[in-house]
Amino acid sequence: MPFVTKNPSLYFSSLEEKSNLESAEPLHIGLHLGGSFSEERARDLVSLGRILQHSSRPIRCLWLRFREGDESLLAAFGAFGDELVGAKAIQSLVFEGKVGTAEVRRLGGFLSHNELRVIQFRKTDIDLSTCIVLKPFFSHTTTLKVLDMYSNPGFGDECVLNVLGALLLGGSRLETLIIGEKILDGAPDEDIIVSESGVASIASFVSKTPSISSITLRLRHLDDIGLGEISVVIKRPDCNVRRLDLSGNFGNSGVKIFAEALKTNTSLRTISFGCYKALDDVGGMALLNAVDPFSQPAGSSEWENVLRSNHTLQSIYVFDRPNVAVSKAIVERLQSITSMDPHLTLQGKCWRHIEKNIDDISHLGLNSNCMPNVLAFVLRHGTIDHLFRLIRSNKTPELFKYPSPEKARISLQIEKIERENRKLKKLLELERDESNELREEINYLRTCWFQKEGDAKTCCFLPHLKLIQMWILLVELFREPV
Repeated sequence: MPFVTKNPSLYFSSLEEKSNLESAEPLHIGLHLGGSFSEERARDLVSLGRILQHSSRPIRCLWLRFREGDESLLAAFGAFGDELVGAKAIQSLVFEGKVGTAEVRRLGGFLSHNELRVIQFRKTDIDLSTCIVLKPFFSHTTTLKVLDMYSNPGFGDECVLNVLGALLLGGSRLETLIIGEKILDGAPDEDIIVSESGVASIASFVSKTPSISSITLRLRHLDDIGLGEISVVIKRPDCNVRRLDLSGNFGNSGVKIFAEALKTNTSLRTISFGCYKALDDVGGMALLNAVDPFSQPAGSSEWENVLRSNHTLQSIYVFDRPNVAVSKAIVERLQSITSMDPHLTLQGKCWRHIEKNIDDISHLGLNSNCMPNVLAFVLRHGTIDHLFRLIRSNKTPELFKYPSPEKARISLQIEKIERENRKLKKLLELERDESNELREEINYLRTCWFQKEGDAKTCCFLPHLKLIQMWILLVELFREPV
């Protein structure tokens, strides 16, 4: 519990020191405001407001805890608010307890001129009229980063619309949004609560506010359908939410929808679930499969599961609730998914799959120009043996051909010339066969002639036959390939 005091004068000395106020440690100021205010206590409260307005010392938090009080309390607090107008050193403002529209209105001047980064309403009595009073503050603030509306019974759908609508109107730069109810189960219907439409309004606001990085929603009507609304938001490519804390009346059905949306999210790091409907290993395994593709039975789709899995989540916490029956093993695995950054997480999954299929990676659908990077990846994550096994593999030979455009062009020309040479060779072989047949026929005729005439030496046709034979040899010489 933060320190609060009924005596505002306790802070005077810390705020009035003259030396190095700007470099001093930020101060926490906690005030207990209740009962009846004496004149002295009222003067001290007003003096504190005046000092805060002029002080340059950073005020980390101004915590205002209200209890039942009379008119003197409202009067003193109103005077305190008037003196506080223009105070730039206050970084965060917290309202707690018996705070309603009357009390908030007393700080209207300060809320119009401030540099607040955080505003919280915790267990207060604010309602729609209070939100209307706060609307100018939300629509004009340029510094607000955190809005905490936890456990305020009068904060319902209309309040959500007014507050979030005002923030959107002013170009919200909100980073943290907290909206919660104290009791999430068994609440009577007549209570003012955030219904399904309120959950839809919150989801719409988050989708239009890319600056939000942390969301806490603890709502009775955050059911399976409401969780589906949040799932649509985290699937968006411009979603920057890193931390998500969700509690409500959702179970296996909503978690399975959410798990499917997780596969395309690239920003979330931590998720917490508080389920008040049945959640067992079916929902737990859906979450685990979204981040760990190897938790499913190995099959032909393992590589697709690797690529489609979430690579950014580090932890998923499932709170212990009466209707939660997720096994301890699954819970432990979800809580310690990884401590690595997204790039290393994806590489780890890819290497685990490639190592299992090092002898045949044809199913990865890689082309030849990817192979240098593949070889470097295998050598970086594996051993020389893995590299040799990949190179020796005859299942994917085409992956190791990487011709340049010039080499490919020359290769086509060479293949064309080789085809033409093969045709010419066949033609030459045919011509040689014909020449051999003609030679044999001439030899036969010459033999027959000489036998008929008797002595070949006295034959008058011998010179002519020699001339014909020489001519045939000359023709064959010209027909021989080079």
